[in-house]
Amino acid sequence: MPLAASGNGQPREIWVDHDGGWEDIAAIAILLRSPDIRVMGIATTPGIADPKTAAARLGELLAALQIKDIPLNPDFPNRSEILATGPLTRIAQMLSKGKEPKSLTWMGGSLKPKVEWNAGANAKATRAVFQARFPLTMCPLDLTDQFPSDASFAGSSATRVVAEIRKAYGEPQRYLWDELAAASLAAPGLFEKQTMQLTAYKRGEIRKGTRPVEVLTRCDRPGFQALLAASLRF
Repeated sequence: MPLAASGNGQPREIWVDHDGGWEDIAAIAILLRSPDIRVMGIATTPGIADPKTAAARLGELLAALQIKDIPLNPDFPNRSEILATGPLTRIAQMLSKGKEPKSLTWMGGSLKPKVEWNAGANAKATRAVFQARFPLTMCPLDLTDQFPSDASFAGSSATRVVAEIRKAYGEPQRYLWDELAAASLAAPGLFEKQTMQLTAYKRGEIRKGTRPVEVLTRCDRPGFQALLAASLRF
């Protein structure tokens, strides 16, 4: 089966902002292996992993896929399409410089009365993004909590980076957070979404508000798992 099936006919140019977890690396693999996505640059924002660890993990992935030509830690250009899988620090910095994304897909937030980690890690940045008006798609815990990880999802590849992802997938209380956000770009036909009016409050909690946000609400489980497995088969 094809790795992705967006049906748009042209590769979608995506800039990636990640924070170095193995879930981020798996998400980047989904984009890099999709024929419908062209990754324009990959930046690291401090978050779940320290910068040295994040850089090493990304380097392992790029080496395994024999990719050498993607700019690392670039300044995202104005009107770029971005996938963010960590705190929104870099996106808020863009806004402070008078630039804004053409669109942002973000793994973060929760519609439940709780503060999701990415949203709370830099709540000021989260509030800045929710005060802006560029198109925002949110992959919240409400969706990702339906998709616990399992070591079998990473297949049997002996490649070290895949082995590390497989090990991470076997940890308790782990879900396919960033992978779902990336898949929504690589294979949007697998997802359903709903437009909601939301805002971000002081601690990063997401509540009803006035900002239009496309919220991912459902995902075709077999299709997503097949996409993930194919993306990690290297």
